[in-house]
Amino acid sequence: MEPDKHRMPTRRQALALGAGMLATLAGCGGSASEGDGAQDPAPSGYRHGVSDVIINDTLIPSEVEPILAGMSLDEKISQLIIPAIARGATNLDDHPELAEALRRHQFGGVILFGSNIEGTGQTLRLADALQDNNLNAEASTHIPYLVCADGEGGVVLRLDMGTRMTGAMAVGATGASAQENACETGAILGRELSVLGINVDFAPVADVNSNPANPVIGVRSFGDDPAMVAELACAMAKGVSSSGAIPCFKHFPGHGDTGTDSHLGTATVEKNLNELRACELVPFAAAVKAGADLIMTAHITCPEIDEEVALPDGSTGCYPATMSHTIITKILREELGYDGAVITDALNMDAIASANLVEGSPDTAQHAANIAEKVLNAGVDILLQPHGLSDSWDAAFYDEYVDLICQKVEEGAIDLERIDQSVRRVLTLKESHGILGLYDCERDAEARTASAQAIIGSGKHHEAEMRMAREAITVVKNEGALPLVSSGSYVLLVRTPEESSAAEHALSQLEEHGLFGGGVLVRNLITGGERSSDDASARVTIDRYYDLDAGEIRYSDALSSAIAEASAVICETTTWSTSVLSEGSAQRTAIERAMDEAHSAGAAFIQLSDNLPYDVACYTDADAQVIAYMSEGSDIDPTDRSHGSDAPAYNANFTAALEAIFGGYSPTGTLPVDIPVIEAASDGAANFTGEILYERGLGLTF
Repeated sequence: MEPDKHRMPTRRQALALGAGMLATLAGCGGSASEGDGAQDPAPSGYRHGVSDVIINDTLIPSEVEPILAGMSLDEKISQLIIPAIARGATNLDDHPELAEALRRHQFGGVILFGSNIEGTGQTLRLADALQDNNLNAEASTHIPYLVCADGEGGVVLRLDMGTRMTGAMAVGATGASAQENACETGAILGRELSVLGINVDFAPVADVNSNPANPVIGVRSFGDDPAMVAELACAMAKGVSSSGAIPCFKHFPGHGDTGTDSHLGTATVEKNLNELRACELVPFAAAVKAGADLIMTAHITCPEIDEEVALPDGSTGCYPATMSHTIITKILREELGYDGAVITDALNMDAIASANLVEGSPDTAQHAANIAEKVLNAGVDILLQPHGLSDSWDAAFYDEYVDLICQKVEEGAIDLERIDQSVRRVLTLKESHGILGLYDCERDAEARTASAQAIIGSGKHHEAEMRMAREAITVVKNEGALPLVSSGSYVLLVRTPEESSAAEHALSQLEEHGLFGGGVLVRNLITGGERSSDDASARVTIDRYYDLDAGEIRYSDALSSAIAEASAVICETTTWSTSVLSEGSAQRTAIERAMDEAHSAGAAFIQLSDNLPYDVACYTDADAQVIAYMSEGSDIDPTDRSHGSDAPAYNANFTAALEAIFGGYSPTGTLPVDIPVIEAASDGAANFTGEILYERGLGLTF
């Protein structure tokens, strides 16, 4: 196919010449992502609002206005839409209806989820195929996609393979090293995405987790101190940008003080503007000052600062921030001075799609277009995932959706200049990051796959991951129980059968490093397996106390017998919501039983909190409490490399915590959040009080 006038290889080549300069400006010095002999991905400058670019003393004129002037209204609207491709679609050749639907509009990009990703070569081929298919779109100009994915690290990572990293709250726990660790985390995650052709990382999370009962942010946040979150979010974004991906700060104006998950319903922040300025807005103000060029909205209402509107059922209420002119234009644009691109959180989330905000039946194009009208008029630029895109029915949905938005522009419900303003921001974002030029789909796929395989999940990345995990492990209580001595009888309790493999790995690592003087006998009551060194001086019995699938206690006589003979019991506790902390919940009941049996036997009880750290307030009778900040991936055996470069991303935090408990190193992590006291309500539900049990900054060592 002959390139048209808007495909500009000369500009792309000129941008490539400036790669070293941009990496120097935006990078994290000494990043572990520099290595393994692989070539750096395409450059990414951390900037927006570019008109002309000077690289190596060469003036590169901006192509934004010429492209904008040649676009039809359909193309302009489509450029503001990023659909999700079919769940499970991993090869575009197997989904001809999807490929054809994508070609019908000049969409601004696509978003990939875990079900679209099966391995390094496959993901790279899919990204290439999507871009190549886009070159054949029915459009007057061909503009490469923003290929987006969530790469926060920790609990939210769309790449099953590669390096998980510790998660934001664990980074926040690394104290004096936190800023450098945040930048390096962004560099590693950004690089593992960008070498696959994923050029937008929906990270960092800039939410301040000021509500311990928050059901959706939690350990995805760096902490509850606005200044610290601001510093670390900007540092992580700097790392992402240095590695060739576009960072996206989320979720404006701040989702950290909500009690509802906006995926499931309407979340509200009950704060006035001054309160928001003192907390939620601090990281976003810092992001704007640092040069952020992509910010994602939150589907949360702020009734203290927003105006009420009439809703279709006759009631009144506030629009979510995504649809609020006050929050997006007056606060983000005018007060904070942001002129970069704004993208919605997914528009198919219940807080938008099923919240009775506009006329029309949910799941119809008319309803979605009415939502789009409010979103665009609020000052938002990109409509993320208004609907899935899988088959001919979905293709027809998008045909109608784009047509209806065009009609709204033609009828004056949305001003054409408002559309042009958003398209200009999207094109500028792409140009600033070297995406606007020709996408070369004929590059050597085999060489690029080999290069990507050398980067994703590399030894250097895993070394950095484990170092950060060890720096994050936080001890908040120790009544002489830690570190455990190298001889003795111990019980290690986990939640799932799969987690026992990670536990066995950690014990074997400790044995290799000589921390069990006479070796260790490991008996796994879950699998029935047993391994032992000659003359083992330590004995560890592994079992589970809870059936995660059934939500029931799983507590055997063999477990009770092992606890009766133990000198210490280590119990992994995993908390995702306050419901498992309620009096009488199966998980809490099982943990309290294990603690009672341990104390009756004269054994120490050690809590290993491996997700939300707030659950330490429930088990204050423990003799020691150790916090790891993440449970995701703890069911992956770190030694399983049978998948080669596509080996699953495991959990380093869990292993690091066990190493600390058995004296492998002295922990230095400090709490990035306050831990409040928990009281039981009349119905047994766990309520956080205003009294602080463990203060932010606490961290014991030994």
